[in-house]
Amino acid sequence: MSTSFEQVARLLLEIPYIEAHPGMTVKEVAQVFSITPAQVKKDINVVIFCGLPGGYPGDLIDVDLDVLDEEGSVYMTNPTTLDRPVRMTAAEAASLRLALDALRSLVPATMAATIDALVNKLGSPEIASVDLKIGDDQVKDDLTLAISQAQRVKLTYEGRARGTTTYPVVDPVLVFVSEGVAYLTAYCVDRGTPGEPGQSWRTYRLDRIVEVSQTGQSTARHDHHPEPDAWAKNLAKSDQVTIVVEDKAAWIVDYYPTTSVTKTGDGLTAIVLPVAEPAWFTRLLLMLGSQVHKVEPESFAQRARELAQQTLEIYDQLACED
Repeated sequence: MSTSFEQVARLLLEIPYIEAHPGMTVKEVAQVFSITPAQVKKDINVVIFCGLPGGYPGDLIDVDLDVLDEEGSVYMTNPTTLDRPVRMTAAEAASLRLALDALRSLVPATMAATIDALVNKLGSPEIASVDLKIGDDQVKDDLTLAISQAQRVKLTYEGRARGTTTYPVVDPVLVFVSEGVAYLTAYCVDRGTPGEPGQSWRTYRLDRIVEVSQTGQSTARHDHHPEPDAWAKNLAKSDQVTIVVEDKAAWIVDYYPTTSVTKTGDGLTAIVLPVAEPAWFTRLLLMLGSQVHKVEPESFAQRARELAQQTLEIYDQLACED
């Protein structure tokens, strides 16, 4: 099946190609454009009504229908307005160049040469650059290989939400990019953390995966994996917390998803963050310390105060024992 939109896009390439290769058979045209011979004939039936306004002899593209029916060959003349493939605009070429640059940082080294060749053929100047957070190249290559070979792997993962390093055993499925960060969608067979059994779909940041180890096992069949942006949609439904910090602490907006960022003009920055894991946010507050001037809702700040007080009490006890 071919939609009208797909057919028009294809005709912009088919017409100049057929005109430059007179006498091609319908089967040959079908092979070049990866369509069926029946679709080629449907396209030709549209071509004979294309051309310049007016519809007079010489205005429309002429196809020798007798030869087409008797010999199966295609002869096309007078494509005066479509004598070469449509060209990309400067904006389209620049967008494609950026997309290829982003893709190159994700694919294995063995595919990089192919993308470089496409970029050179494109001939578009580099007017911008793509900076993706993908972590270690070896980790990326190991995951790409595991996905292509359907191999189960064990991750060494630095989870900042809980402040611990875990070793989940997963079936990797997809690597995708969102907001400039590369993620892995995988089915977690064993989270690798005591007290946290269970199997489920998980999303991991590539730049937090330290190592990928082979298990020697093949992946299993699972329910259809969630859409790449499902985690972001779930995060948007989380608690929205406002944190007012000194400008020198505003670096956190480069590392964590935010809903809004506002400079207050008095050396402070108001940041709204979605918080799905309270333990992570508590650690963030403790790390920033006195650079935090206000937190709303207040309950999030109270958790950090209580944990800080408990920590100080432990220090006091240890000092007394010494």
